[in-house]
Amino acid sequence: MNICLIMAHSIEEHDQLRLLRSLGHDVWSIGSYIGGPVEPHDPKRPALPDLLPHDDLRALVDAMPGEDKMDAAKRRLPDGIIDWADAIIVHHFEHTWLVPQWDRIKHKRVIWRTVGQSVENNERMMAPLRAQGLQVVRYSPKERNIPGYAGEDALIRFYKDPDEWSGWTGDDGRIINITQHLRQREPYTNWSFWEASTAGLPRIALGPGSEEIGGPGSLTYDAMREWLRRGRVYLYTGTQPASYTLGLIEAMMTGIPVVSIAPQFMRVFPYGPDLFEGQDLAGNGGNARDGYKRSDAQVIDNTRLLLRTLLDRDLTWASEWTRARAIDLFGYETIRAQWDAFLR
Repeated sequence: MNICLIMAHSIEEHDQLRLLRSLGHDVWSIGSYIGGPVEPHDPKRPALPDLLPHDDLRALVDAMPGEDKMDAAKRRLPDGIIDWADAIIVHHFEHTWLVPQWDRIKHKRVIWRTVGQSVENNERMMAPLRAQGLQVVRYSPKERNIPGYAGEDALIRFYKDPDEWSGWTGDDGRIINITQHLRQREPYTNWSFWEASTAGLPRIALGPGSEEIGGPGSLTYDAMREWLRRGRVYLYTGTQPASYTLGLIEAMMTGIPVVSIAPQFMRVFPYGPDLFEGQDLAGNGGNARDGYKRSDAQVIDNTRLLLRTLLDRDLTWASEWTRARAIDLFGYETIRAQWDAFLR
């Protein structure tokens, strides 16, 4: 098929383009990879040389009015792109890029791929479109707990390639976390939990904005993977309202032992605790799963104790378990087969 992707996340864009192209589809994205097999706009991920060039489609985007031509094209797909596409998959900003132009594109196969940002308003907005033929691919079974849940046609998790994410050693000896603007996006990133749970322990936060809290700031793709290999333990704080994130998968598949925040801290939305599954995926000894039965202070104290204990132990067993679980749930071949079956 000819597949047009509409999304706003270069890392996720890289992964989905690579996967769909490997299935034999001609896939093109209005985003960081709009140039096809050339270097992407965002250096966080490498080029994808197997993509087919589509100078004709890019020219339609370049002809859009205004300064942000890609956003303009996403808001109102040029007729030529609609004609070319057999399927249109929207990952982000569906309220802006899908709903307003639904009548123009609904004669095509249109798929809403959820990414951990849907809440009650999104679900109620999308329900009428699903009744008219919109397909929905969910990224987590926990999304079924969102009030007004609009249903699903498939459940397909995010993925990572085990060949790219591996080699944990734990040589650095510190607790790490990689999150964009961990401090600045509080409470959505749960920085206060990170701060309280790691106080007095060897730690370093990484990623854009981390320079304000003692970290190195933005990381290259290779530097990020090196930190995941060298970090001793990963404290996962999540990003609300997501059930899980790509960052959790990357950490787990690398093999760094992961301790997850408890669901009770996901309070931005009243149903946030029922959406979160980081504690189940990481499997950190019941510390997070029992959070509902304990006060915030007790959970933080238990998390600090667990982290301190892990820093001093041989974690080979934990690394092997974590990586095996990640491959089972999020492995490239598993998710590739699921997308192949769904798109047939």
